[in-house]
Amino acid sequence: MEPLVSAQIAVAAVQNVLFATAAGSLACAVMGKRSGMGAPATLRGWQAGLTFALALTALGYLWLQAAVMGGSSLAGAGPAVIAVLTQSHYGVAWSVGFTGALLATLSRLPGRRGLALFAAGLVAWAAGKAAASHAADAGDFSAGEAIHVVHLCATALWAGSVIVAAVVLRNSPTAHAAAEKQVAFRNELSYLATAALVVVLVTGFYNVMQDTAQADVRLFAMAWSRILAAKLVFVAAAVALGGWNRLVVLPELRARAQQDGSGFSATQKRFDALLSVEALAMLAILTIAAMLGHTSPTAG
Repeated sequence: MEPLVSAQIAVAAVQNVLFATAAGSLACAVMGKRSGMGAPATLRGWQAGLTFALALTALGYLWLQAAVMGGSSLAGAGPAVIAVLTQSHYGVAWSVGFTGALLATLSRLPGRRGLALFAAGLVAWAAGKAAASHAADAGDFSAGEAIHVVHLCATALWAGSVIVAAVVLRNSPTAHAAAEKQVAFRNELSYLATAALVVVLVTGFYNVMQDTAQADVRLFAMAWSRILAAKLVFVAAAVALGGWNRLVVLPELRARAQQDGSGFSATQKRFDALLSVEALAMLAILTIAAMLGHTSPTAG
C-alpha cells in the first residue's frame, strides 16, 4: 500500500472517531436531559472541539487527496488542491462535508443554543462522506447514497453514544445522581444503541450487496472482504457485550435501584465495565471502517 494511501486511512480513522464521538456527545446530552440525570457542562466544549478537529482533519485529507489524484508528492500537492476543489466531484463532496463540520462547530460557540444546527452539521458531514464514497457510483442523490448517509449516521450514534457514555459515566459528577436517574440514563442508552444497531445492520447489508454485486471473484479471496470479516468480528463482540448489559445486567440494576446500596453500586460498576470494553470494540470498528472505505470491493 502506498504511503499516501496509508496516511489517508489513518486520517479517515481519526475522522470516523471524531464524527462518532460528536454524535455520541449529542445523544448523551439529550439522554441526560430525558433521564433527569443531566448532562455534564463539558459536553458542549467537547462538541465544539470535536467538530473543529473534524474540520481540521478534512483540510489535511484534502491535501492528501490532491497528492493522490495529481500523482505528486505531499509537498508538491499545493497546486492540485484548487483543481480538486473546483474541477472534481470529490471537491464538491468535500465542500459539503467541510461546511457541515464548520456549521456544527459554530453552533456550539458560547452564547449559541443550536443543538438542532449541530445535528444538521453532522448530517451534512455524513452526506459529504457518502458522496465521496463508492455509494455515489450511481450518481448523486441516488438511493444508494441516501442509504449510506443513514448508515454513517446510525453507526456514529451507535458507536459514539457507547464511547461517550463510557467516559461520562466514569468521570462526570452526574455519575452521583439518584439511582433511578442512573438506571433511566442507562436504559435510554440501551434503547438508542439497539435501535441504531438495527439500522446499521440493515443498511450495512444493503451496502455490502451493492458493493459486491459486480464482483465476479471468490468473496474471501478479496482484501476488501477480509477486512469486512475483521470488522464483523468486532461488531459481533460489541453486540454481545451490549446484549449482555441490556438483557442481564440492566434488569438487575433496575431491581437494585430501590436499595441504592452496595448491591446497586456493584451492579452499576459491572455495567460500566462492560460498556468500557464495548467502547474499545467500537473504536476498532471505526478504525477498520476507514480501511474498508479505502479498499476496492473488487481488489484482490
